[in-house]
Amino acid sequence: MMRGYVYLTLLVIVFGLGAIPPNYTFSEQGEDSVEVWDVFSNLHHNDRGKLETYWMSVPEFQEALAVYFKAKIDAGVVNGETSLPPNLVWYEFVWSFPEALREDLYEHARGVLESSSDNGAAAKFAAIVLAGTPYDIPHDDFWDVVEKAMVLLPSDVEVCYLAFEKAGFDYLHEEAVTALERLFERHQAHQTPTETSPFQRDLQESGKPALSQWVYRFCYDYEYVTSRPNDFYQRLEKDHPLRERWDAVLGKIQHVFEEQLKLTPDDWNNTRMLAEVHEVLGNTEEAQAVFQRLQLVFKDRLKQNPDDRNAWRGLANLHEKLGNSELAHAYRVNADPPLAWVGKVLPDFSAAVDLDGKPISLADYRGKVVLLDFWATWYPDRIPTLEAVYEMYHHRGFDIIGISLDVDETVLREFIEENPLPWRQIFDGKRYEGPLAQRYVVRSVPRMFLLDREGKVISVNVRDRHLGKLVAKQLAVETD
Repeated sequence: MMRGYVYLTLLVIVFGLGAIPPNYTFSEQGEDSVEVWDVFSNLHHNDRGKLETYWMSVPEFQEALAVYFKAKIDAGVVNGETSLPPNLVWYEFVWSFPEALREDLYEHARGVLESSSDNGAAAKFAAIVLAGTPYDIPHDDFWDVVEKAMVLLPSDVEVCYLAFEKAGFDYLHEEAVTALERLFERHQAHQTPTETSPFQRDLQESGKPALSQWVYRFCYDYEYVTSRPNDFYQRLEKDHPLRERWDAVLGKIQHVFEEQLKLTPDDWNNTRMLAEVHEVLGNTEEAQAVFQRLQLVFKDRLKQNPDDRNAWRGLANLHEKLGNSELAHAYRVNADPPLAWVGKVLPDFSAAVDLDGKPISLADYRGKVVLLDFWATWYPDRIPTLEAVYEMYHHRGFDIIGISLDVDETVLREFIEENPLPWRQIFDGKRYEGPLAQRYVVRSVPRMFLLDREGKVISVNVRDRHLGKLVAKQLAVETD
């Protein structure tokens, strides 16, 4: 009954904060019950802030999760599979646990392994924890436990990825190539690539990552993978005994990218990585051919639609990779015309009036750092950030001019009445056909032009989280 009580308590807390639908109920058993894992994974995917609050303020949440995982670990392996939740590694679930919870579960898993050395669930969980632990753990601890997990779980792909990831810290060639060999062996041999770009990290209908997604991850996940397959290969001497095995693995990686490009021929990330594999194998002509094929794809798309911004961006990426920086910049400007203003003095406007009917122009703001903010009421998320930066730096010479691309003035005025904005607003009701949007080639919102004291454009793509730092730099104000 205690476990059911914990779940019921958690339900009240979570439902009270709006985390799960009202038809979810906690109980010890029953087809309609929902385990604590469902609550955790929902928050992990959809509201990390609320999840952090639960960790700190709701001890029952951690207690219930500990009970849940210990039961899953104790269950061991049935028909070659553990009952651990899927995608623990893919979504980095365990590494987001509070340290105390993670250590408690790790100690439990190690205790289970001491008494039941054939428990693959315990071995896998211990390997996951150790893979996300700082580098000062004893060297053999991880390799002992991950090797045990790979032997006990002969169809598990995630433990192979963990082994490759950890091998990258110390350039352990044999461990890395063995992990990749096992990963390829264990993934379904008949599986076809997904039409969804692996960059989006979407999962297959089976609920597990496609082979192309795993390959993308260990070739591009710079957050955790410190050494990619290409990096290992470049360090090999020509007569290294592992060279043939690495050749075979890189050949399989190459095949995955080639198959993926048959489905998505305009995918820049797959093209770049395929070319890099060719380059590291010394296939210079093949690498150039990969880029040439992509160039033809993008040029074909531009013949059909000269305003295809993704094609222009693709050409920009391609030429930047090839070292043609000026051409890359020209293509980026085609994709995003306001970029042409960066480094130049933005032309003034003088015929505009604000919402109070008063004339307004850039000349009125000369000597100030100014944010020219093209926005609309249907995209209000940035306003708190703008208000915070305005409040911090307005008295030191920072100002904002809002240019609303709304079509209904009443809606705009009602919004400002509910959310008072201290800076002036321009409105003409013509959206992207208005004179200012046309003059500065604004095609979407939000679009923020940050100008220095002389009116020169510093950025046209400033991110909200970087705005304060850029403004402070222009005002020569020290920030924390």
